[in-house]
Amino acid sequence: MKRRAGFTLVELMVVVAILGILGATAVPLLNTWRQRAYGSEATLMLKTILDGEIMYFLENETFFPAAGQTILISHNDSPTDQDITDVKNALNVLIPVGHFLDFTITHGIDAFGKSFCIVKVESDLPIFKEGIKYISAMMDEKGTITPL
Repeated sequence: MKRRAGFTLVELMVVVAILGILGATAVPLLNTWRQRAYGSEATLMLKTILDGEIMYFLENETFFPAAGQTILISHNDSPTDQDITDVKNALNVLIPVGHFLDFTITHGIDAFGKSFCIVKVESDLPIFKEGIKYISAMMDEKGTITPL
């Protein structure tokens, strides 16, 4: 009797079962890794924008944007969006688009006439533990940064 080359149906089913088990364990890990990556990027961008605000304040004695204004940059904005260009020119920070992160930069004045800047980086997806979808901080004229 000649033996045929190839795989039997049982062998193929075993391979499919093993791939299914590997896939079932990999998907939750993939989501965790993606969450950590977006969370790390959000934290890094928050720090970078705040550093840019410090440099801008030291040069201009005010925060960016103008007092009472807010800049909103969505993850699906065009890379040539005017707000992205304004942030790049003022703070020397290039805001990435297409990374599932939205950015809000607000310059406010408190009841005592003191300026402050609030930066918020958020996502539609949970980017930190316990389903938290944003990270934000406020900076005052003294350079004190307070997490919000």
